[in-house]
Amino acid sequence: MQKKIIALAIAAALTTPALALAEASLYGQANLSIDMVNDGASPSGSSNNMVSNSSRLGFKGSQDLGGGNSVVWQMEGTVGMDSGATTAGQLFDRDTYLGLANAGMGTVMLGRQDTPYTNSTRNLDLFADGTADNRTMMGGHDLRLSNVVAYASPVRNGMSVAVASMFGAENATAADTKGSAISLAGMYEQGPIYATVAYDKIKFGTVGDLAAAPFGLASGDESGAFKVGGSYTMNQFAVNAVIEKTTFTPAAGGGDQTGTNLYLGGKFNVSSTDAAKLAYAKHGATTGNADGASEFTVGYDHGMNKNTTVYALYSTVTNDTNGTSNTAITGADPSTLSVGIKYAF
Repeated sequence: MQKKIIALAIAAALTTPALALAEASLYGQANLSIDMVNDGASPSGSSNNMVSNSSRLGFKGSQDLGGGNSVVWQMEGTVGMDSGATTAGQLFDRDTYLGLANAGMGTVMLGRQDTPYTNSTRNLDLFADGTADNRTMMGGHDLRLSNVVAYASPVRNGMSVAVASMFGAENATAADTKGSAISLAGMYEQGPIYATVAYDKIKFGTVGDLAAAPFGLASGDESGAFKVGGSYTMNQFAVNAVIEKTTFTPAAGGGDQTGTNLYLGGKFNVSSTDAAKLAYAKHGATTGNADGASEFTVGYDHGMNKNTTVYALYSTVTNDTNGTSNTAITGADPSTLSVGIKYAF
């Protein structure tokens, strides 16, 4: 109740009196760790860093419109818990949208969002939002994009679908090219089983979130990805898996470049408050490139209460000759010992 009162007070200060928010809540996550990193180079270097791991603050709410319809909204931004900084130029750089929901038909949302491809397997990553987040090993399609229109269906018999398309950057001029993206996912969750199939297709342009230059690509380059994932939970055990196939088509020609990526994770609940975890991730080398890498991570979580978790993990990466996963040094094999605390509210 107190969080809702605070959120309503902030919303009232930021909006006009005409915007009556029937339901609004404040939420967030503070996640800080001390990471002791060895860069794996020869000769090797090491550093100790305080890291804010996807710490965030957000507001969300809904209002009943009658007839089974409602308006839904969310505004969420990154908070650098180590420095107090926010993302430069973006107060709300995470999922931020406005939408309409119908109990029987689903929800349409407009704004900045994680794609369905991203969301379909985020819950399978046992070390998400930390130094061993599996996105560093996958094919680069787990993205959050601006100017997105998305649809999420209701869940029926454990099944649901989601689809999203990117409009591209509004500031494109006659000399610019907008990037584009389409993302699809189907999910099934029933009892101990979760399964998903997802597809993503990106065409890079010159401006916006899909400007080619920051990715080291050229305008007109295309990248596609297909993945299947799932988990099975039994008593104290949980096993997660994702396999992903990527295809990159350069605008300059020369043929497609393909790669296959893999993630396997296991969790054992030692008690109601403690869990041991391990994960293996492999970024397969793309056609004609020795850019593959593999990562092994082991960790332990202890829940101090329902909101607070302390954790420790050790992660080591082995890079191919041209691999740079989790390090800026080509071919290096870095390792990290991370000890942290996470508070979610």
